[in-house]
Amino acid sequence: MPFNFSDLTFHTAALSRFIPQLFKSGIITHRDGITPLLKAGPILSRYRFTTARELEQGYITCPERLALIDDDGTLTYRQLRNNAQTLAKHLRSLDLSEIRLGVMARNGRGIITPLGAKGYAGAHIFLLNVGSSPEQLAGCIEENNINVLIIDDEFIDRLDPAYHERIAVIIGHDSGAEHFGLPTLDGIVKHAEAVRDIRLPKYPKHGHIVLMSSGTTGIPKGIMRPEPTLPVVLASIVENIPWRANQKVQMTASIFHTWGWACLNIALGLRNTIVTRRVFDPAAALDDIQRYQLDGLLSSPVFFRQMVEVDPDSAYDTSSLKFIASAGHALTPEIVKETHERFGPILCNVYGSTELALASTASMEEVAKDPTIGGKIASGTKLRILDEEGNEVPRGEVGEIYLTNSTALIGYTNPKIPLHKVDGLISIGDLGYIDPEGYLHVVGRADDMIIVGGENVHPQSVTEVLEAMPGIAEVHAGGVEDETTFQRIAVWAVTTRDALGNAVTADAIRAWVRENLADHSVPRDVHFLDKLPRNATGKVVPRLLHGTD
Repeated sequence: MPFNFSDLTFHTAALSRFIPQLFKSGIITHRDGITPLLKAGPILSRYRFTTARELEQGYITCPERLALIDDDGTLTYRQLRNNAQTLAKHLRSLDLSEIRLGVMARNGRGIITPLGAKGYAGAHIFLLNVGSSPEQLAGCIEENNINVLIIDDEFIDRLDPAYHERIAVIIGHDSGAEHFGLPTLDGIVKHAEAVRDIRLPKYPKHGHIVLMSSGTTGIPKGIMRPEPTLPVVLASIVENIPWRANQKVQMTASIFHTWGWACLNIALGLRNTIVTRRVFDPAAALDDIQRYQLDGLLSSPVFFRQMVEVDPDSAYDTSSLKFIASAGHALTPEIVKETHERFGPILCNVYGSTELALASTASMEEVAKDPTIGGKIASGTKLRILDEEGNEVPRGEVGEIYLTNSTALIGYTNPKIPLHKVDGLISIGDLGYIDPEGYLHVVGRADDMIIVGGENVHPQSVTEVLEAMPGIAEVHAGGVEDETTFQRIAVWAVTTRDALGNAVTADAIRAWVRENLADHSVPRDVHFLDKLPRNATGKVVPRLLHGTD
């Protein structure tokens, strides 16, 4: 391969931003003594930037600090690290040629402990969506050759009992429900003596992290991500979000999803205390912020919007919050307005995807100035806006977003699934543009854009406009088939339970859109629902909306 000076310059610049941020954020610090500092290098060489590395460094640096507060109690860094190592030894004792570990678990130690064990044991790990149907779960096991499954007992009825004999099945969270005598994660980690003689590799194999697509039909796509050696994109996170060492943070983002997984590793790397619950409850989340005086909230708009709605009088004291880091769903002017009114101007935006991780970040100041902003392109990320022919479009012009960085996917576990690549850049599947100041703006999914009477319409723009309409609690806009115009806009709305909500009609919705957008964006179809159907990550599931095929 010929020497490329521009690539060398690009990566050198990214590294020069990354290393100072390790110290600025407190991931690496001299304040905890010389021993953790001296051991940081050897630990990194053994485990790279994985959950195991974060646990090991936390164990050496602050073993008695609380690492986790979840529904099952508390764990210190010492306890969480030891539990992860015990599970890793158990996995090694199964005498498998390679460990292909599936995890179907909600937030808490039931998913965090296996993620740590993965690094210690040298396993591949597959983070399965808790919304998977029995058919999808079986498909994931077969397609990915999963030979060990850790599953919360509330999902055990989705697993064909035939698998109890074919693969090693471990109950993750044990609620007391029937689980057919299967071993439990809690039982394994409480009996470290049973695997005392099992030795963990000094330099474990670096297996893949596999996250699943959020598709609602068919077998979810397995997205292979590399274990990061130098996650230089991290510099953009800590540059734009006041997320620092030794803080206490709440995680409502789902850990089996890319944003939650990333947040977990950053939080443990910063030796944070993580507060998380298996099932999100907005009042309980507010109570946790007040009770533990939390510094940060790692979340998605669908979650903190519910926190705003459930506490209209600001009865809970959330003044300790220094930042809200949002990802997973687009911010809109209305969401930003509501969040700022309740929590103050502390909302930061992170944009990326399951396949391509981080693309851009926006600080709280940037979000406050422009609520629609995606932010500056992340450190170490090559990003281009391309037209349908693969040509880069001028600044300000909408096109498809393509990018790559060190945390981008290697590929899909099913090699038959193609990657949409142009000159080494991979499509993120969204449409957007870069403004004259270099900020990225996202206008919607590439496959969501519809053509109405020859005009391009982005349903997200209709959603954003209607979110500001009095009496609207939730709303989703999308395209449906039309015999005359080929496609048209449809709207599904949930109204507020008050006089304003009672006054909302289909004609009122159309009039509101007509006042704010062009005629071709006005919905012909308006459906009123009690609630929008959402998947486990909070995204609306279009196929479950009535009026669609």
